[in-house]
Amino acid sequence: MATIFKQGWDAEKGKYANKYGSYQAYLDCFDKNSILKAFHEAIGHFTGQWVKNFLSIAVDPYHDDDITIEQGTHQAEDTKGGGFCLHFTGRDNYGYAFHFYVVQGNDGALIITKITYHDGDLKTFLRS
Repeated sequence: MATIFKQGWDAEKGKYANKYGSYQAYLDCFDKNSILKAFHEAIGHFTGQWVKNFLSIAVDPYHDDDITIEQGTHQAEDTKGGGFCLHFTGRDNYGYAFHFYVVQGNDGALIITKITYHDGDLKTFLRS
């Protein structure tokens, strides 16, 4: 399977909760299917070749490469329009960590609104 869920991906990380306190929120109501649906729904909404590659690997169970979901929805962040979002973390085969910023749609589904990763500099891709 192209998308691997690391053991403990769906549990709060105690070291972060202790370090960041109330800033480190964790929601355990989203499961593997929620994450996979968010990836499927995000196809075509983001630019950047590495982002496109990550998404295509994530939705293709027969792909030769794998991506790993390391941590589920966590860490509240302000949004420009008010309110907040959370993000989950995935890593590609090259060791790059991608952060997928999500909001919850009216139907309860996760919607990826922004994707970031570091490649010397912070790369940010907003949903189109």
